[in-house]
Amino acid sequence: MRFGVPAFLWAMAASVPLMALALWFSARARARHLTVFAGGTERPWAIAPGSRISERIQTVTAMLIPTLLLLALARPMRYRRDTASELQGVPYLIALDASRSMLASDVRPSRWAAATNALDQFLERTRADRIGLITFSGVAYLNAPLTFDTTALRTTLRYIDPNVLEDPGSSLAAALDRAGRYFISNRVSPRLVIVVSDGEDLAGNPVEMARRLTRTQKLMVCTVGVGTPGGARVPLNRYYGGVAKNTFGQEVTSRLNESNLQRLAAVTGGKYYRLDEGGTALERLRSEVLAPMAEAAAHDDMKNYAEWYGVPLGLAAICLGFQVFGRAISGSLNRPATPIRDRKELTR
Repeated sequence: MRFGVPAFLWAMAASVPLMALALWFSARARARHLTVFAGGTERPWAIAPGSRISERIQTVTAMLIPTLLLLALARPMRYRRDTASELQGVPYLIALDASRSMLASDVRPSRWAAATNALDQFLERTRADRIGLITFSGVAYLNAPLTFDTTALRTTLRYIDPNVLEDPGSSLAAALDRAGRYFISNRVSPRLVIVVSDGEDLAGNPVEMARRLTRTQKLMVCTVGVGTPGGARVPLNRYYGGVAKNTFGQEVTSRLNESNLQRLAAVTGGKYYRLDEGGTALERLRSEVLAPMAEAAAHDDMKNYAEWYGVPLGLAAICLGFQVFGRAISGSLNRPATPIRDRKELTR
């Protein structure tokens, strides 16, 4: 239950004590008048036998009428989710690590193939979310803005190749910064980034960047780790073979940095998942993170609410009927059971 014009609720809360005070003064004035003209309320002829019940009904309905009218003006609305609407999902960006370390084969056939295959299956099962794609190595690129067209996103994934990227290194901070700038410029809310990476960061401070974006933009980051803690050697090129070497001539071994991804998710209130062979990590992310966010977004969508002002308006009409016809009803109820036989009884 929510209200379209909640300001009337404050007016309703303020009117109740004012009406109670006005009715109290009215009751006191009526008691004074009865004292003057009938000798006091305790006299048997001052108040008819059933009039006290009638007065209470009149008092209650008199207070309910303006209260219910103000409640109707506040536009109460009942939640009724529109399952036919396509705007039941949530917007989020997928930041996919496309650095050279994703070519390591500690996950078969490679980290990159495992990540893109899992994302392809994930996107195939997505129906209502608006999804964008960012790829990053040393620099982050926005490959696709938020869209419902998951087929186009799956096609884009097939054409991305870490071998042809010219920017060396891996910068999670660059991916988060690019996502934050996109959310700000397009006024997107809520703001969620799903980072799919091996967790290696060779430039910047992604945890501090995530903390700043969470504080300033309420950004949430969920991370999906690709690889194994044991790691594997980074191939120089998946087409021509060879192993990448550092400046000292040593072969480069890449390992899954789970602690980095866990801290990145923790500072933003997100969750960390490790990608498995069955791809269940992304489905768990959908059920544990995306589904609750979609439900919250549905509760914020005014299209999912039905107007309910007719209920308090109808009750106000009923109370008004009691006020209008209550006098006639109470007159028949308050008729003396035994008629006055002698006019002298009036002077006793």
